[in-house]
Formats: sequence, C-alpha cells, structure tokens
Amino acid sequence: MRYEIVHPGSNSMVVIKLAAGEQIKANAGAMVAKDAHVTIDAKMDGGVGKALKRSIFGGEQLFFEVLTATGAPGEVMIAPPNPGEITFLDMNNGGDFYLQGGAFLAALGDIQVDTKMQKLSQGLFSGDGLFVLHCTGRGQICVSAFGGIYEISIPPGRDYVVDNGHLVAWSGDCSYTIEKAAKGWIKSMTSGEGLVCRFKGPGKVWIQTRNPHEFAEWLSRFMPVSSD
Repeated sequence: MRYEIVHPGSNSMVVIKLAAGEQIKANAGAMVAKDAHVTIDAKMDGGVGKALKRSIFGGEQLFFEVLTATGAPGEVMIAPPNPGEITFLDMNNGGDFYLQGGAFLAALGDIQVDTKMQKLSQGLFSGDGLFVLHCTGRGQICVSAFGGIYEISIPPGRDYVVDNGHLVAWSGDCSYTIEKAAKGWIKSMTSGEGLVCRFKGPGKVWIQTRNPHEFAEWLSRFMPVSSD
C-alpha cells in the first residue's frame, strides 16, 4: 500500500495505491474517485456498540467506508469535507493516538478506532465533550485539519499549552490537563482564549493553524440578520 498527498495545503487530497486484496477504512463520504473494480462497503467497525459510542459520544459518523481492491491493484482518492491540510500519523512502531472529533479521515492497516472517556473535569471543558477518539493497532492514521497542521515535539518534563480549538491530535504518552488561559476567569475570558490544554512531555501534539469555532463566529458577522 502506497499513498501520496496531492495539492498540499488547503486543498489537500490523498491518492492511495492498493495491492490486490488490500483495503482502507475511511470516513463515510471521504471517497473522491476510484478504479471501477475497487469496491465500497459500509462497516460498523468494532460492532454496533462501539459504532454507536463513536457516533453519539465521539461526534463521528456511525459507519466507516471500506474500500477494497478486488481482483487487481487499484487506486483510491480521498479528501475531507473541510478546507485544510492532511497528514499521516505512523503507528507501525507501536503506541497510540488521541484525536479530536472530526480529525479522523482514514486508517491504513490494522487500526482500531474507539472512543475513550476523559476525566470528568477535563471532558466538561475541553471542547470535545467527555469522549475523544482513541486509535490503536499497527499502520497509519490519516488526519485532516482546518488550515495547516503543525507538529510540536515536547521534551520530557516540559509543559506546552494549546488552545482547545486548535488541537488536532496527540500521542498517548502525553499527559494533559484542562485549565484557564490566564490566572483568573475574567482575564481568561476577556483575553479571548478561555480554556487551554496543558500537555506534559515527552510526546507529540498536532495543532491546526485555524480554529473552526472562531472562524464560524467571524463569518457570522457578515451574515445578513433576519428581520423576522
């Protein structure tokens, strides 16, 4: 299985070359184009219980799209619905990853995508609710973002603070807490930051250069106001 990210940047798309019999698991609706002999199937990965948990608590779609090269090698193209960059997280050397809702695009290899409950105090304020996506297994995870993606390596013993709305993914060896951006609630809210995630190394964090919630708020300023 080989892949290439084409039109990198805000118009990113992934072209995946499958050997005969190989398959990928992608978000429903992610397929852009494919060879005619590449079949599409819908699957509740992990069974009904896990699929419902991902959908209800993780904010993901109920079904995954499974694309399989049947009888011969095939090509598949996938892309996210939002404008932004795409990157791959390598899981071939072990470890696990956590993703914010909406970041998962596809899994190449034997990857299990489940939800994991955060601590109550974290989940209530993290912007992702009580559950985040948890990826385990061997292979690679394809994630998408709103804007560009930037990787931050955090050395052992060092803390790094990330605005919740800019968070895409983080490695499982990172511990984190949710806290106020400034010393007091008033300063935190008036600064425009509110709550942030404090990660403790060692580990890696992936951030997006744009905040979709802030963008929606900015866009609303230019929307006509209904007179009804």
